[in-house]
Amino acid sequence: MFIKPANRVKFSIFILGFTSIITQIIVLREFLTVFNGNELITGMILANWMLLTGLGALLGSSLKKYYINFNAISYTHILIGILPIIIAFLIYYLRNILFPAGKMINLLEVFFTSLILLAPFCILAGILYTVFAHLLSSILKSNVINKVYAIEAFGSIAGGILFNFLLIFIFKTFFSLTLLLIINFSTAIIQFYITDKKAIAYVTSLITILLTLVIITSDLERKAVQLLYPNQELIYFKDTAYGKIVVTKTANQYNFYENGNFLYTNNNNIQNEENVHYAMSQHAHPENVLLISGGASGMLHEILKYNISSVDYIEQNKNLIEVAELYTSNIIHQDNINIIHNDARLFLKNKSDKKYDVVLVSLPDPTSVQINRYFTLEFFEELKKHLNEFAIVSISLSSVSNYMGEQSININSSIFSTLKLFFQSVTIIPGGKNYFIASDGHLSTAIASLIEEKKIKNEYVNYYYLEDTLISKESKLIEDIISEDIVINNDFKPVVYYFQLHYWLSYFKVNYLIFFAILIVFAVLIIVRLNYLNFGLFVTGFTASSLELILIIAFQVIYGYTYQMMGIIITFFMAGLMFGSLILAERIKVRIKTYSLIQYTIGIFSILVTLTLLLLRSSSLNVILVHFIFIVLISATGMLTGLQYAISSKLRIVSISQIAATTYATDLLGSALGAVLVTSFIIPFFGIIKVTLIIAILNFITGLFVLIKSKNSN
Repeated sequence: MFIKPANRVKFSIFILGFTSIITQIIVLREFLTVFNGNELITGMILANWMLLTGLGALLGSSLKKYYINFNAISYTHILIGILPIIIAFLIYYLRNILFPAGKMINLLEVFFTSLILLAPFCILAGILYTVFAHLLSSILKSNVINKVYAIEAFGSIAGGILFNFLLIFIFKTFFSLTLLLIINFSTAIIQFYITDKKAIAYVTSLITILLTLVIITSDLERKAVQLLYPNQELIYFKDTAYGKIVVTKTANQYNFYENGNFLYTNNNNIQNEENVHYAMSQHAHPENVLLISGGASGMLHEILKYNISSVDYIEQNKNLIEVAELYTSNIIHQDNINIIHNDARLFLKNKSDKKYDVVLVSLPDPTSVQINRYFTLEFFEELKKHLNEFAIVSISLSSVSNYMGEQSININSSIFSTLKLFFQSVTIIPGGKNYFIASDGHLSTAIASLIEEKKIKNEYVNYYYLEDTLISKESKLIEDIISEDIVINNDFKPVVYYFQLHYWLSYFKVNYLIFFAILIVFAVLIIVRLNYLNFGLFVTGFTASSLELILIIAFQVIYGYTYQMMGIIITFFMAGLMFGSLILAERIKVRIKTYSLIQYTIGIFSILVTLTLLLLRSSSLNVILVHFIFIVLISATGMLTGLQYAISSKLRIVSISQIAATTYATDLLGSALGAVLVTSFIIPFFGIIKVTLIIAILNFITGLFVLIKSKNSN
């Protein structure tokens, strides 16, 4: 068998990109599931991925003696094939080994855990990039770094399409990773066979078959998930477009989880009664009720205790309904209950002209931008359009017993103040949670009396267990603490998420400012050593990851989910990279002025992103059109990044290995810094719109800096 050396290298590059994208998407999803992640965790894991890959690229420049050794490349394919399965399993295995079950994990623990687990794969992938760039350029006797970049991106596109549109719907996580193992081992076998290492090829083939059989027959997926729930019997688990659903059993109780977050049990009577009756008892004659999530826990039973005409129950993830029907009797099918599988905000904005007497929002605390969108000015404004006169709205936060710290006060104050913009009366009723009850009519904290008057039969929320005077006293204590001067919570400036993030961090005795200061100092020390071309590439990488995450978050704000869409967005970003680094780069004259002009173009594009997001937020466009706009924006981001990378790699006049290593590492370092800062500080503090404008200004300044430095160096 004879295959040209150049084609063998290209195929290996393609497989590297194919494997990397699927591994990145799966590992990111598993980290979010196991570590109860939000946007900050997403940014941190992506930052570690890029940082480690960039480090690997730099290490690759010192491995010249291995560049022409195809057998060494074959062995790396074996490692690249087996490492993703090991990483995925260790994410589950180490969760309760390193951290006691139920323990809150702090940010530094997530950072170092992900850094260590990702290191072998990412460093090896970075080394291979530099090796492949040097090897292919040597074979073709030309600088083809941009083609290596494009081929790897093409592999990423193929992997992303296969995973997001096929594997995710057919196979579980570890089976998809097993397919990666088979593909990489097969690549190694072909390479061994071509170089007359037939004995090694046969042994590798046998190992491939045995490993595949062991992984499939051992049901590794179930074993991994079970590790997360010690002392609980794993009953059910399934990956859905919105997250991983898990059902466990302890004694006679079923426990329901989504993405590692506890949802409810089949024995949830106290919370169900509070969720429903604190609000519904306030209305004289509730007829039409809107329930946003929570029905699978048993809230529907409580709502039906009132003489209502209809309940619209919105649950975006239909799999939650299916699971509840399997293991509980909480889902009720009758004529006056309408179960809707849609995002509640989209339903209110585009589909529903119905008005409601009571709206119950039963969602977790706004620990992510995705959930925060149900605590914002924009949501309350849209909701108000669908309310009858004197309608009641209920939304809740986890209760803080006895003492409210600064961040807790800020969270409660912001939500209270935001509600007050639209409702004449807002009161907080303490219980298992803090219930924010809002209306334009009269509100009362005398819940027991209200329940008694309506003759509602409850187990807990009744005259025997509740004391109205105590509720009133506690409610007043909370409201007296609340500040009315706090900033209003918005979709694109999620201050409650920012306060919630600080509230979470306050649980740990760690000074995170020192951590971020060290990170910034480290970045600055590297930046001052960059030449002007690599500095431009650093800013481009920073911009690319920032805009990518901004678009993911903006999509989340508008559509409410990114668990599946995240992989699609990353795939189209890679498509843009390939087009920019290969197609456009071959049609543009390589010179400094062009490089500087593209930097300006990136700045202009950032402003365009700003205007587009403002348009999408304020208009009711067709769903398909909105998805298309996001795909165009993310692809264009990748295209400009790929084009700038390609031109930078051609302008440098040093060895191929040094160009490949430094440009790739610089690009990824900028991307890593952008991923961390955008998710942890810049967006929560400034808001999405201001961030895109800051990015635009940064690129304009960088374009001017590159042009001035290039003239001074001539």
